[in-house]
Amino acid sequence: MSYTGKYQTMLKVKVNQKLANFAGTTFDGQRFDLAQLAGSANVVLYFYPKDDTPGCTVEGLDFSERNKDFRKLNTWVLGMSRDNADSHSRFCHKYNLHIPLLSDPEGEYGQKLGILKDTGGFKRTTVLIGRDGKVKHIWENVKANGHAAEVLSQVKKLEHQAQKKLALGRDLGSVRRGYTKPGQRA
Repeated sequence: MSYTGKYQTMLKVKVNQKLANFAGTTFDGQRFDLAQLAGSANVVLYFYPKDDTPGCTVEGLDFSERNKDFRKLNTWVLGMSRDNADSHSRFCHKYNLHIPLLSDPEGEYGQKLGILKDTGGFKRTTVLIGRDGKVKHIWENVKANGHAAEVLSQVKKLEHQAQKKLALGRDLGSVRRGYTKPGQRA
């Protein structure tokens, strides 16, 4: 493990792990609880350093423009930075962003995940969480240009796999096949 300053910079979340829960409210009063979304929707949680900076604006606009595509794929896109709700409000209104932005003003959640830089801001990181609440993909040290399209492509793959599993379960389910487990009476 490497340390810089007082914050650990090594990512503490891994693929196929459950993500630590975060519950928060956006500047417009929407309440989000990652644990409550698990089981019903995928979540793209992207962390960015600061509102209204060039890279963060590009990333926010990119995700916002594709938000309808994500929603068609049963996926919520949530952004998070250490900025407060007032800053998020100004940022969203200035650029007409249509994605919920959450605040972690003390950086506690970012530190828990290992994405808090020694400067106190978040490393540009995106986490894709499946319907089962487990991390499916992690992007570290993200380049803002084209990132949302890359994430959308991964979500499409994830949803395609989920739909295949659902179809297999419906079409080839144990009840329809008359399958019984060993030792189970027919």
